Parts: sequence; structure tokens; C-alpha cells
Amino acid sequence: MKTLASIRSLALGAAIAFGGVALATPEAPTIAQFLSIRTPTGVSIAPDGTVYFRDWPDGVNQLYRRAKGAPVDGPAKRLTDYKDGLSGYSLSPDGKWIALSAAVGGNEDTNIWLLDTATDQIKPALQNPAVQFRVNAWLHDSSGFLYTANDESPNDFHIYRFDIASGKSTKLLARQGSWSAGDVTKDGSRALVAKYLSISDSRIYELNTATGDLTDLSATEESNPSSNGWVGYMPGETAAMLRSDFRDGLVRLYVRDLSAGSPITEAFPALSAYEVDSAGMNQERTLLATAHNEDGYARLRVFRLPALTEVAMPKIEEGMAFPGEMRGNLIAWSVTNARTPGITYATEIAPDGRNAGPARAVTARVDREPIDLSTFRLPELVKYTSFDGLEIPAFLYLPANYKKGTPIPFVVNFHGGPEGQSRPGFDRTSQYLVSQGYGVLLPNVRGSTGYGREFHMLDNYKNRWDSVKDGAEAARWLVREGYAKPMKIAAYGGSYGGFMSVATVIEGADVFGASINVVGITNMRTFLEQTRGYRRALREVEYGPLSDPDFLDSVSPIHRADEIQCPMLIAHGLNDPRVPVGEAMQLAVALQKRGLDPEQLYFADEGHGFAKLDNRILFNERMVKFLDRHIGPNSEN
Repeated sequence: MKTLASIRSLALGAAIAFGGVALATPEAPTIAQFLSIRTPTGVSIAPDGTVYFRDWPDGVNQLYRRAKGAPVDGPAKRLTDYKDGLSGYSLSPDGKWIALSAAVGGNEDTNIWLLDTATDQIKPALQNPAVQFRVNAWLHDSSGFLYTANDESPNDFHIYRFDIASGKSTKLLARQGSWSAGDVTKDGSRALVAKYLSISDSRIYELNTATGDLTDLSATEESNPSSNGWVGYMPGETAAMLRSDFRDGLVRLYVRDLSAGSPITEAFPALSAYEVDSAGMNQERTLLATAHNEDGYARLRVFRLPALTEVAMPKIEEGMAFPGEMRGNLIAWSVTNARTPGITYATEIAPDGRNAGPARAVTARVDREPIDLSTFRLPELVKYTSFDGLEIPAFLYLPANYKKGTPIPFVVNFHGGPEGQSRPGFDRTSQYLVSQGYGVLLPNVRGSTGYGREFHMLDNYKNRWDSVKDGAEAARWLVREGYAKPMKIAAYGGSYGGFMSVATVIEGADVFGASINVVGITNMRTFLEQTRGYRRALREVEYGPLSDPDFLDSVSPIHRADEIQCPMLIAHGLNDPRVPVGEAMQLAVALQKRGLDPEQLYFADEGHGFAKLDNRILFNERMVKFLDRHIGPNSEN
């Protein structure tokens, strides 16, 4: 672990404090133990039943294999040894190859290796330290895969086909923008591809892989932007299933016949009240699995193709259930909620497609920490009214035996994105804080996804500060409802949530008593100037263009640093390609010039977030001490 315990060496003259009063008793589980709770993730099941998954017993993700029928909590063979962890992997349809992706120090420039599952030998496939390679879709015969890379321009992702036998790549599409490939026809002659412009504007096309010609399959014309994405080809490959929000702003599933001029039809009108989180098909194109977003919870459904009739599934635990591996009649899914850290299950669909067999666990909790997950607190979905009357949903976590009307120290945790959504998943840090007497509120301020197009566009460009006002109102709501006292509330968040954690203590100076900014934006102009080129255009749609510097300055906390009165903890990865570390440093300098002394923590081996367990533990230990010192029951504040 290459941790910079002090950034004096970075010429900031920052003081890093390690003091504070811990609330935990010696017998109580520590924050390190909470963070060490783990289950394998990213499960793939080969045709012969072999199970592959990611796990991090040594602190970073690596790839593991477990034989068919082996105990779910038993030993597994480790297949990779990447210093900074495995970013992702993709198993070929025949189970003979695995494409591995990994980057260095959190820089996100993922390169690709190939693992031969018969020998466990790993060989380089796509290698360039200055390029980001992304595996998109395997060919049906497992002879290769489609991938994207920004090798010719750092701002543009072109589409290629990689051939395993020759080790050579063929360029299929070279156009400006951020492109990705999805499903491929069985003969490889056509593919569904997408161009991403923003969360509210993306196009889907069918690509002729021989000529590079594109046929627009999007639900609307380019002059009428909508969000469009691929799910896959329907049986027979004469129609395709798409995701789009074109009708009324909610993402739904549609089927488009590929014949010229054919209409687009909604696949599941009975489910039109809910947005689609995710959807996927098996390679045989006989099954479709979907997850619909219902007030932040994700409900899994399975349908038979092409009839679109629902399969009767075994009872699935409430929480967030997302489809996973689908091969033949086998379907896997993962479930996470406040008391479940992500368990993967699988079942077989009956030949007639009407129902499924009993669910069996494919993974299990594998840590040995003495923590009873059944004691974890379930969140309550609440709603509060913001400054302009807009209703804001939020998830509220309260300690056991909490008495209504009793003020306690609170953390308001803002999600990133900003096109993200706080959801009732497994949250190690929040559960630890609640166990120590804190309350936690996770608001979905305007700009969040999951509530339709109109809601997630309410914070765009000139409306940026309205989302900040939503965040300040969250704290004021806690005070009005008797959950907290002014100045006993901390703002916390990462990435865009980091921006919120700084901006809200300016807008809500009357209620916030501390701020924790993790990899956050503080200066919109320098952020847009220094972020990766391929991200700049995407972010300008959201935050405003560099051609409007006055506006960008007006919503940048750095230019209102003189209004920050509360203590602040700033943490960042030095290799962050999304929000460069200069965002943290310039805020620290601005506060120091005013005589404030923000705590700072920088990691030399991290990027946009903290991937290594040791680093996560160090940060969270510092955060808990910071909270105890400034808003805890015995705090200075």
C-alpha cells in the first residue's frame, strides 16, 4: 500500500490529524471488520457447470474458479494476480476463454489478457498503457470478441473485432464519439451498437460488420433526443429489443422489427409504471431477464422469448435483484439488501418455459468476521419537500432502539453521478455508523436517475445549484422532524457526491457542522479542462460548457470557499482520471489561506475511489474519528 499519510511532501503544508474519540467499545466490531464483510461477485457459469467469480480476500479483486458441485463457501482456485486488482472479465460462450481487463493504480486504462481455461495460462491480447480497451460482446462461436478502444483519439472509442487464433484486430467502426457494441448475430455479420452522448441522449444502430454501414434503430429522430440502448436480437434476428425513454421519460423495453419503416412496440405495457434497470438475454435468445426499478428496489422478472410470457420464478428476497449469467435454461441472479452483501443464486427454467425450479445458492458470505448481519438496520423510504415544492425521496437509517424525536448525530450521504441513485443495498459504512449511534440519510436529489427523464434533467446546466438546495433541505428536514440538531449533521459524498458535500455546507451553513469530500469536484472549470477528453463532452452537457466560464465559476465551491465555516475532511486518489486530484488540492489551499485546517488524505495507488481494502479501512477509520470529533455526542462542535 502506497499511502501518503501526509501531503506536506506535496507542498501543501497540510496537517493530517489522527486524533478523535472512538465510540466503539473494545468488544464491538470495528470499522475494519465491517469493511471486511464480503461475498464473491461477478459470477459466470461455464457450460460444464464450472463457476468463475471475483473475490478479494487479499484486499483487491482477483478471478477465482470453483468446480461444479463444490461447496459454495469452500476453497476456490485463484487464477489471476494483478497488483491493482482485476477490473473485469468476460467468459466466452463455449467456456474455453476468459478475457481479463486490468488497469494500473486506478487510472482506468484497462488492458486485455486472455486466459485459456484448459491450462490456466494467461497471455496478452490488447496492450497499450495509454489506451482504454473495453470488451463488449463475444462472437457466438467463441472465435473472438468485439471491443472498443480510444487508441486513435483519446476522445473517441472505435469498435473492433479481435480474433483469438491470429491475435489480430479488425476495425469495424471508426466514427467520432463514445461507441459500444452489444449483441452480435450468429454469423457475425451484424451487431447492435450504441453512441452515448449523455444520460438523456444516446442512439442505437445496427452495424454491418463488413461495410461499416449503420442503420438507425433509435426510437426518435436525432433532432428529438432520447435515451436508447440495446438489449439483444430477438429469435430469428429479424427484430431487436431496445431500451428507450422516448415515450414519457421512463426507460422501458420495446421491440423493433428490422424491416425498413417498421414501427416500434412496447414489450410489457403492464409494467409501464416502472423504469427498467437492466435487461439481458441468453445466447440462445429463448429467455429474457429484467430488473425494474420500484422506488429504488429492483425486482427481477424472467420471460420466455419470443412470446414474452412471464416465467414463474422461485421467491426472491426483497432488495435489489439483478439478472446475471444466462445459458440455455439456466439463469443466475444476485440479490443485495441491507442485510445481504450480494448472494448469487441460480435455477433451471422448465422446458415448457412456464416455471423455474428451486433456487440454489452459487455464492455465500465467505468472511469470518464476528458480525451478525441480521442485526443490520433496514432503511425506511421517506420523502421531504424541497425549497420549490419538489418531493425528494431518501432512505433513512436509524440506530436500534431509536426513540422518535430524539436528536442524534447524522450523516447525509450524497450519491455520485450525478445521474446515480441511492438504493437500499448492502452498505458497510452506513451500518457501522448506525451501530455507533449515528443516523444516516441518503437523499436522491433532483438529477438522480430512477424517477424518469424529467427528474434527472432538473439539475442540468443552469439548474445546478437547485440540487444543492435539495441537499441543504435534507438536513433542514432532519432538524424539523427532530432527528438531529443543527451543526450535528455532516455532509458526505464521493465524486459528484463530493461536490455536494462541499456545496451543501455553503448553502446549508445553518445546519451542517462538518463535510467529508471524497474525490469531489470543487472547481467546475478546472475539472472540465483536466478530466479525460472522452469524458469532457459528456460532462459539459450536464454541468455546462467551458464556453460559459462565468456560469461554471458561479456554481463552483472553490469560489465560495470563504463561506465554508465547518471542519472538512478531503480524500482523493492521486491517479484519478475522472476528477483530477487538483480539485482536492486547490480547495485545501483555499481553506488554508483563510486560516482553516482541513484534514487531508491522499493515496498514491488509487484513482476515482478507493479500490484496495487497506486504503478503504484507513480512510474510513479517519472518517469515523473525524465525525466523532466534530459532530459526535462528545464532539467539540
